[in-house]
Amino acid sequence: MKDLSRAASAQLRQVLLAGALVASLGMASPAQTAEPDDTARPASKVQDARPITPDDIQALTGVHDPQIAPDGAQVLYVTQPRLATGAPDRSDIWIAARDRASPPVRLTQGTWKEGSPRWSPDGTAIAYLSNRKAPDDATGTATRQIWIVRPGREGPRPVTRFADGVRSFAWAPDGQSLAVLARAPHEDTAHPIQEVDAPGTPVDLWIQDLASGAVRRIAVKGRTLSDVSWSPDGTRIAVRAAATSGLNDRFYHSELRVLDVASSTSLRTLRESAYSGASWSPDSRKVAFTAPAQGTIGIDAFVADVASGRVRKVGADLDGTIRQIAWSGEADTLLARAVVHTRQQIVRIDARTGRASPFVPFEGRITDFSVATDGQIALAASTPERPADIWIHGDARLTSLTDLNPQIRGIALGTVEEVQWTSQRDGQTIYGVLVLPPDHVPGSPRKTVVLAHGGPHEAWATAWQGSWIDWAQLLASHGYAVLLPNPRGSAGQGNAYARGVISGWGTRDYQDLTDGVDMLVARGIADPARLGIGGWSYGGFLSAWAVTHDRRFRTAVIGAAPTDPLTLALATDTPDFVTAYFGLPPEAIARMDRSAPLGALDKVAVPVLVLHGEEDARVPLSQGLAFYRGLRLLGKPASMVTYPGEPHRIGGPDHQRDIQERVLAWFDAHL
Repeated sequence: MKDLSRAASAQLRQVLLAGALVASLGMASPAQTAEPDDTARPASKVQDARPITPDDIQALTGVHDPQIAPDGAQVLYVTQPRLATGAPDRSDIWIAARDRASPPVRLTQGTWKEGSPRWSPDGTAIAYLSNRKAPDDATGTATRQIWIVRPGREGPRPVTRFADGVRSFAWAPDGQSLAVLARAPHEDTAHPIQEVDAPGTPVDLWIQDLASGAVRRIAVKGRTLSDVSWSPDGTRIAVRAAATSGLNDRFYHSELRVLDVASSTSLRTLRESAYSGASWSPDSRKVAFTAPAQGTIGIDAFVADVASGRVRKVGADLDGTIRQIAWSGEADTLLARAVVHTRQQIVRIDARTGRASPFVPFEGRITDFSVATDGQIALAASTPERPADIWIHGDARLTSLTDLNPQIRGIALGTVEEVQWTSQRDGQTIYGVLVLPPDHVPGSPRKTVVLAHGGPHEAWATAWQGSWIDWAQLLASHGYAVLLPNPRGSAGQGNAYARGVISGWGTRDYQDLTDGVDMLVARGIADPARLGIGGWSYGGFLSAWAVTHDRRFRTAVIGAAPTDPLTLALATDTPDFVTAYFGLPPEAIARMDRSAPLGALDKVAVPVLVLHGEEDARVPLSQGLAFYRGLRLLGKPASMVTYPGEPHRIGGPDHQRDIQERVLAWFDAHL
């Protein structure tokens, strides 16, 4: 196996060196192939440097899904146009050499949506998902299928033909077959009549032999499957299984099951509700995963013994929130991506004791990682001055492999730092991020905008702050001080902190937020006469709460905001999210009403801008429309803009640009 891996590495290095020549001839984007530095280089701070614009932000390249080769010699990753875009219209797979002897090379060519690259166990092949049409497919419909390429030996070829496309897949440990998640063939109509909460056609597990093409189905009765992972010994497969394909069931009610490959039977349910798929230990005896904390608010990490079903919590001593967990190359060591205050880092967890310890400190936000068999780690991450790049950690050293957005170095950016303050309510330490204008002079109070994050179980990071939904750099570059608070309810300080807003959205969290504003005023940073607030989703809720319960803010931008918890719980596609905080109606109605900005519209005395996607199933359009209509009926100054066809996370490039332009213009006009 090691010899095969070395051979594959040599072949891939030849491909990469050849790719350097291709790049020099103009066939690869300079932004993708420029040699990166090992340290984040500062953006331009010269006096005549121009501020960042929405067009600059829209031109940024995002990156995710770093996959390090088994021998650690190369890293695959996926790029896409525009940051924070959940469903881009295209994406590309690249490959970078660990030693940086040659520039990264684009592995896939075309205008398709290609992603989820996975190395074969011996490192000689790469499987990935693509929506390109197979050369011999006469159906006229392109769906996401698995393709395989063997660099230096064989070009890309499709290996699956599922009518409804492939959801995800995993290699068998011997490299001879794939575990595939896909729906069975079913009748479809152009205008289907849908029963609400009906199970629909389930996603099943299929084992596809690569040599013969033969496919064997493993169905779990009454369940639709997601997040497949194959045990290293090849005998078992772990999946998440839910009753329906609806988001609420997939997110809150997905069991973690172990299936037997040979008999196609379900061996054991390890957890009734899991957030992640399973990461197998090297000896195939245990799995690690994340799952909802008590009451579904917060996240815990667990290790389960597959044979006995015994499950125990790990990482509970961490003053933070674990987002992702994976087994390292060592039998008793786990690695986890964790939010710690305002930083996302990699921590090491002893699988025997469950104790966590720092491992890869990082000044920024890590969004994903993978581990090679020798323990090297590939990271997708951002820093305050680098919007998105790939790093590799090995031999106790962190090295950048890419420089995806070098154009940022010619723009004047705000400075980013962690700040902290003390709650006036109970002395709790609150963390946040402060972004100051490039020309800020200490002791000169600035017009200041507070941006509240979504979730509420999310967290701002000392990282890049510029996208259609993250407005801090856009505002700071144009002269604003920007406070990004992580109040109670946020990730980054454990589950008790996350549960701090149970039965009371807008109470302890809003107090934490305003205490941060008071801190900035006391430090001479914020001008108390020129304060604004804004945010998206739960950040929009806190903005709506601010103008209905406080007079300190002169204006608010309210994006996709829940403004009435009761009707939100009854209309959202994730009702368990709302009821986890308030309980079930009718018993919870009084608590929900106390946290409804909609019930205090008469208190609004400042202009408000409401933004909302018209096809938002998470926070339905009626939530924003009711807030706007109510203000207008009362004669209050309010404007509203809706975005056709858009869900909760806006994806259209023109709509993303419009949001940024409107936000900046609105605060300029009212502050």
